[in-house]
This record gives sequence, structure tokens and C-alpha cells, in this order.
Amino acid sequence: MTLPLETSNCDALRGRTPASWFAEKFPSLADEYGEAVLQETNKEGIVLVRDIGEDFFAASMGEKGSPDAPTVFMPTEEKFYTYSPADGVFLYRQEAVLVTRLSRLLFDCARACKGACETASLEFRFRDAANLSGILRKARGILAVPHDFFSANLTGFIPCANGMLRLSDKQLLRFSPSYRRRNKLAVPFDSSAKCPLFLDTLMRAALDPDGLDLMQRWCGLALIGENLAQRIVILTGTPGGGKGTFIRVLTGIIGQMNLAMLRPQLLGERFELSHFLGKTLLYGADVPENFLNQRGASILKSLTGGDPVTLEFKNSNERPSITCKFNVIVTCNSRLTVHLEGDTNAWRRRLVIVPYEKPKPDRVVVDLAEQILRHEASGVLNWMIEGLDKLRADGWQLLLTARQQGLVDDLLLESDGLTLFVREALSRADGRQLTVADCFSAYIGFCNQRGWTALTRKKFGDLIGDAVTRTCGLTTRHDVRDAVGKAQRGWNGLRLRGTFSQPTGKPPSGASESAAPDGFSDGADGVRPVQPTRDLVEDFA
Repeated sequence: MTLPLETSNCDALRGRTPASWFAEKFPSLADEYGEAVLQETNKEGIVLVRDIGEDFFAASMGEKGSPDAPTVFMPTEEKFYTYSPADGVFLYRQEAVLVTRLSRLLFDCARACKGACETASLEFRFRDAANLSGILRKARGILAVPHDFFSANLTGFIPCANGMLRLSDKQLLRFSPSYRRRNKLAVPFDSSAKCPLFLDTLMRAALDPDGLDLMQRWCGLALIGENLAQRIVILTGTPGGGKGTFIRVLTGIIGQMNLAMLRPQLLGERFELSHFLGKTLLYGADVPENFLNQRGASILKSLTGGDPVTLEFKNSNERPSITCKFNVIVTCNSRLTVHLEGDTNAWRRRLVIVPYEKPKPDRVVVDLAEQILRHEASGVLNWMIEGLDKLRADGWQLLLTARQQGLVDDLLLESDGLTLFVREALSRADGRQLTVADCFSAYIGFCNQRGWTALTRKKFGDLIGDAVTRTCGLTTRHDVRDAVGKAQRGWNGLRLRGTFSQPTGKPPSGASESAAPDGFSDGADGVRPVQPTRDLVEDFA
């Protein structure tokens, strides 16, 4: 027979019981989530624990049970995060760690109540991993937070190494779980710090004033942790001009735990995007010239544009979804081209090109980045915060000068160079023939005139057929005669316009030698205007 606790005369009831121990430790949880334990007294008057309340223990890990170190669950990511008072941010916690934490809680209760009641079930049976995993299943619902939980007031506060910086008045405040942050910078805030070595030796020696201002505003954006401007920054130009040193300083400020390396050739792979979870900055150092011309490069637009992306993890059935607003920066010593895939407008909105055009310095400071981070890290942070203020004044838009926008437009024009070549250099002409080899020779001259990097002969041969079909409505054939009468791959009814190199093959008898006026190409119904290359930029706007 079970005796009511209030009428039992057992000496155990005069001591601490599990129910009273949990009520004292978590005084407000029982009213909302029920009792912590199902406690009974047997015939001998011994207090026994028959079961535990899963809802109670799930809630004990949250804000109501552990206000100084609460745990939350992100349903979109299927992950738990616990606030660390020592770090000032929420840190990812594996479920095994939380199971251990719950096990320790039950063990502490058993130790405190030992001698006053029977505690074997608390020490052994209820601490079994199978039992505790049921609590975690309940915790997924009780501790669930919205998908934007860690995006609260990003533009109002910056988590520095030594506290939360309130941007409105530049006051440094103590860390608190109420700020809901899981990322913080690696350097402390010091309002009086300066960075002359960083500015004079590294930045001004490499960039013109407009470029320096643009980089300052983008660095301010990088502090926020989300890419509000939806831009991808490309540093290109002089090898050894300081791009890599700047990246090392930047990553030293942002913090290694907040970074992930970009590998565009792998972005289309199943598990690659999982490395970006919880990161704020993606970077690619000294990328090859085909960096944006690879299969996975188009995914960069999704990573910066606020698109939802589903992640996959190795050896896991979890499929969390995240909203991608990553800041992205890459450095390159060679000319890049973009795999446009018909999405020129999106690339024009995304790309920012910062050219390093000044000569490489005569005297190179080998450990310049380390010196800056050692002596001027807080000063660089202040410089970045000034850029953040400028960005805020511009409505969080990373505005470009006409020259800076022109660099992007030139890149996109070059990336679509084959299509532009077909539109400007080729025209339909009844009775004329053109071989692919002659077309390639003219294409090389077309690129050389503009300082562009031409496609290889093989790549040109693979793509030119589709480009001519789309623009001129003609398909390739294999019976086009060259200058010596040998059958070649080419087109009937196509010619090079008069402003471009003429083919070596001779037209068949009766073919017209007249060329269309400059700026026009022949069409089936007469002539139609062809846009000059620069005017094509208007198509992007």
C-alpha cells in the first residue's frame, strides 16, 4: 500500500526527497510541466522513485530551468545549442553531451537524497541512455525556437571578444543569452585603438581611395554576420600586392570558428554545404581563373541571396534546412570569367570587383598580417565599424561607383564573349559558307581587340554550334569546303561581317561579295541593327 507523503511517519520524509530536491532546484517548472518524479512510499515507509517526468527534465535545460545557460533547439537545423557564459554565445551541443548533462542531474539528486530514501533507480535505471533519449525527443518540441532565433538585432549589436558592442552609442555591454548569438569576433573592442600600419602599409599602398572606401564598407557588412547587401567580393590583380595579407587580417578579426573555405568545384556535391552551417564568412584564397566557371559556381548566388538550402551530413539521416546569407570574398591573381547560364542579371547584382592595380611593393613585410593582428586588431575593428556606419547610411546597400560597376560589366561581357562574337561578327548570307576553323580565327582576333581571354579551340568548337543556332538559326554541317576544297565542319548561308577577318575559303560562284554596313548584319528580311559590345551592358540593367 502506498502511503501519502504528508501522513507518513517515516524518518525519510523528514530528510530531503527527490521531489523536494528538484522543487528547490527548479521552483517554477512543476506548475507548467508537472512533477519531476513520481514518488511513492512503500509499506516499510521507504520513499521510492517510480518514474520521471520527461517534460519536466526537458524544460529544465531551457530558459525557465537554466536561465544562465539555456539550451535551445533549432528545428530547421535539427540541432541543439547551449549558451556558454564563459564564451558569451550559444554553442552547438551534441545530443550525447546533453544526455550526459541529464544523467549528471539525476546522479546529483541521488547523492543528495541518499540515506533519506531509496535512490537506486535514480542512480542506475533512469540514467540509462534509452530513458534519457526520450527526454531529448520531448526537448525538441519544448525547447524549439524560430529559424531566425540567432538573427535577432544583428545591426544593433556586435559580439566582440570582450563583450557586446551596442552600435547606437558604441557602448560595450556584458554578454547575455538574451542577445541570442552563436558567433562572436575574435578580437576585443577598444574605442581608442588605431591601425596606421594596416591602413598605410597594407591598404593605401594597394588600393585607390574609391577601392579603399568600398572595402571598408564591405568589411562593416562582414561584421554583421549576414550578407544584407547580397554581394560577392572579388579581389583581383597584382600578385603579391596585398590581397592575401588582407584576407589573413580579415579572418583574424572575424575568427576562425566563423569561417569556411569555398571550393566551388565541390559545391554541387552532397555534403559540401554542410560545412557552412553556423558560419558567417566564406572565403576563397588565390582561386584559379576558372573559379566562377565551374559547375557549382552558380550555387554561390544561392549562398548569398537568402535562398533556403537543404543540407546533408555524412553518416546521418538529418536533412536540416538553412537560409543562406553568407558573406563571400575571394582573391585571384588572374582574370576570371563567369559561367552565366543565362543568369547575367543575377550575377550583375551579386558581383563586386576590387582591382589591385598598383605595383607590388619593393619591400615586402613577410609577417605583416601577424604584426597587424598582434598590435592593431582592435584598431582594424574600429575601421570596420566605421565602414558599418557608412553602410547603414546607404541603406545596407553596397553602392558602386561607375568605374566599379564597369569592372563587373566588363567581366560579364567577357564571360559571354562567344555570344557577343556571334552577334557582332557573323551574319546570314545566302550562298556563302564559313568553316569553324575560319570562325575560330576571327574569334581570336575579336577577343584580342578587347583584351579578353579566348576559349580554347576545343571549347570553342564544342560551343559555337549552339551559339550560331540560337542567334542565326543555322546548324552546323560537315560538307563545307575550305580553301583547298577539303570538307570541313561549318555552315552554309553564314559569313563574317566586313569589319572582321575574312575566311580563307573562297565563296562558291555567284555568291555576293558585298558586306553589310558597319553596325548591321544581314537577316532573312533585310538588315537589322546589331548592338555594339558596350551597349549590351544595358541588357543587364
